[in-house]
Amino acid sequence: MEKTKALVTVIEMARAGLGFTPADALDHIATLIAQEDAQSPFHDRRVEELLRLGACIWSLRRDIVTPG
Repeated sequence: MEKTKALVTVIEMARAGLGFTPADALDHIATLIAQEDAQSPFHDRRVEELLRLGACIWSLRRDIVTPG
């Protein structure tokens, strides 16, 4: 899926209330990390990207709960 289409779809899903809660999103990221093949040459990069995504979700959640 091209980047623009992905972003439009994400926005539409969010508006329809179809997104994960932050806690569910973090759980899902942990599941995706556990499913990664440790022998893959892309393992470290993919895990780092998933962890960065998790960090983003955590920061957004924290900022909503305790702004400023």
